[in-house]
This record gives sequence, structure tokens and C-alpha cells, in this order.
Amino acid sequence: MSQLSVLSVHKQQRTGFPCTFEYGDFRIDGKRLYDEVLRQYPHMDDIGCLGFGPETFQREQIGKLLLLENADFPDGRRALYLCPACGDLGCGAVSLRIERRDSQFVWHEFGLQSAGDTTGTLTPLPGIGPFYFDADAYGRTVRSAYGLGGFHWPTPRP
Repeated sequence: MSQLSVLSVHKQQRTGFPCTFEYGDFRIDGKRLYDEVLRQYPHMDDIGCLGFGPETFQREQIGKLLLLENADFPDGRRALYLCPACGDLGCGAVSLRIERRDSQFVWHEFGLQSAGDTTGTLTPLPGIGPFYFDADAYGRTVRSAYGLGGFHWPTPRP
């Protein structure tokens, strides 16, 4: 059995385009996961897939991370970080593979990809993961992000 990590989701405020809004930011063992992505791609400008958008979008994102919904990409990968303006996978995403192994969820094979890329190109993010989470704690954490930043798309305010 691999060493278990602790996943948490914290409310994060994003300022800038398209407006100021809140979403769920992933932390593993207390460290912000997105900082690991930024070390390799310092100009990346995505947000965590949880806690923002309408209720249907949020339920779908939770279902994807719990393996209850279809994957985002044909190769079985799931988006973890998305475009802050629209959440569209064509804008590019940080994706990963998620597996359920007995009483654990495993996050591994992090990379960058876009639904708009017909070649299926994946840019690996080496050195991030794998992470092993207790399945029960993981489920509670992912579900806890529901409604974290409200139930609306980020839109500029007049």
C-alpha cells in the first residue's frame, strides 16, 4: 500500500479576466497543487474545476473526479484545472488520470492538453504525483466543494 496524502479544497478568489470570483483550489498535504504546475509553466492561467459555475456544471465536475461521469478526453483523462473564463476544454486544461484502487483514489500522469488539439498531444508535467487518497475522505472532500464559490459563470460586473 502506498503512502496516503490528504486532499483538501479551499476557497480561492481569482481577480482579473473575466472578473473577480471564487472557486475551489486543490491542496495536497497542505501544499497548493497549482504551485507545482506553475513551476513548470509560470504563465499558466487556469483555475481548479470545482466550486464555480452553475449547479449542473459543478455536479458534473464532482462526478468526473469521483469517476461517476465520463472522462473529459477520449483517452480517459480528466481535467483538473480549466479556463477561468468559460471552463471550455478547447482553451486547454491541466489533466490527469484518476483510478480507483480498492479503498484509494490515485491521481497520476499529470499533463497539459486541449480538446481542440486534433493530434491528441499531451505535454507531460513530470514530477507531479502520483498521489494516493483514502477513498472515503477523498469523496467527502470533492463533494464539499459543491457551491463553494456560488452557482454562476464568472461574468464581468458593470
